[in-house]
Amino acid sequence: MTERNIPFPDIEPYLELKLDKDASEQQIKKAYRKLMLLHHPDKTKEEGAQEQFHKIQFSYEILTKFKELYDKTGSVEACFDSTDLSDWKDLFDVDVVINRVTIEEDKKLYRGSEDETQDVIESWMNNAEFKARKRFRPDEDQFSLLFQEVPHLELTTEDEDHIFVKVSELLASGLIEDTNQSFSRWKQNRKKFLRTLQKSIAKEEALAEKMLSKMDAAKRPQSEAHLQQLIRKKNKNTWDSLISKLEKEATGKKRTHAELDDEEFERIQKKLTRKKHK
Repeated sequence: MTERNIPFPDIEPYLELKLDKDASEQQIKKAYRKLMLLHHPDKTKEEGAQEQFHKIQFSYEILTKFKELYDKTGSVEACFDSTDLSDWKDLFDVDVVINRVTIEEDKKLYRGSEDETQDVIESWMNNAEFKARKRFRPDEDQFSLLFQEVPHLELTTEDEDHIFVKVSELLASGLIEDTNQSFSRWKQNRKKFLRTLQKSIAKEEALAEKMLSKMDAAKRPQSEAHLQQLIRKKNKNTWDSLISKLEKEATGKKRTHAELDDEEFERIQKKLTRKKHK
């Protein structure tokens, strides 16, 4: 965090949005929409998911409002030189930007659209390097990777049937090829492979929940003395999440951005100290 409260001063927006520097406005919007849906906190419980979500939002802010300046300087700080960043955290209001309702509405528009077709083709071709292996490996299989890379594609029987038909049509039209026999192998083992993916995701989510639960219990101060002990022990990696909890307890508000700057941290500590001596 810099003195000007820039949330991610070293961010590379093109890299975050998986874009080339000559990307058009339309390409930037499409990339943003796709990544927002894939990384929305409601859809993943992976550690660091919310911060990644915020980085996507911030990258989009840079490339839609300051693209020309950023392209010339390569500096995020230069983009916000004359901007009041006191309320930058408003950028990260997840509920305003996108929620479950808008996701469902977008899914209806996306399903069967040209955008979906292009995303399927792009994913299929990008993963053509993976050769068929004796043992099924979801992270090295063209068809199963569609569930990771195509928006609105869940590991359900209904969605599997949808993408199966979609790929069948693309293969029949010659727009893609089953060079590595990924589709043929999936076709022969549809229920088995889908179940394998579902079990894998369920296991990952259960592990993530367990880890988050342990982290939450470890960070929750039981008393003022315990709080001071925790503060002395916490290293930089866990400092921000601890302070977020303190602020929530002190103000009743939930912080939605990734970290606090030094000034705000001092403000919170002073508030807690005053509260203690009342």
